[in-house]
Amino acid sequence: MTDKIDGLIHTLLDPTARDDERDDAAMDLGRCDDDRALNALLQVASNPNEDRMILDSCGSSIAEILLKKDGCQKKILDNLAPIAKEAAYSLIEIEKPGWYSGPQKLDN
Repeated sequence: MTDKIDGLIHTLLDPTARDDERDDAAMDLGRCDDDRALNALLQVASNPNEDRMILDSCGSSIAEILLKKDGCQKKILDNLAPIAKEAAYSLIEIEKPGWYSGPQKLDN
């Protein structure tokens, strides 16, 4: 039996799912402290052709997970599509302003 995280990942990665379902899955995955969730979010957030709403939610959720792990590595965010990267940096700056002073200065 698959668990909740697997179901959310399946929805997020399903190109036939409705955008609102995928967006909800992206937001819910941000509440998980799980590498499977992070990896699925990174996969979607690195596609610049993805829907803008989904990219934004993926970026925010990636930031939520990194904030819970209390570590932000620039290399994790480097490959995100611009919309996802901006969403991630925005949330990180709000929650932990000392983590970086701009995308280029985020600690490795």
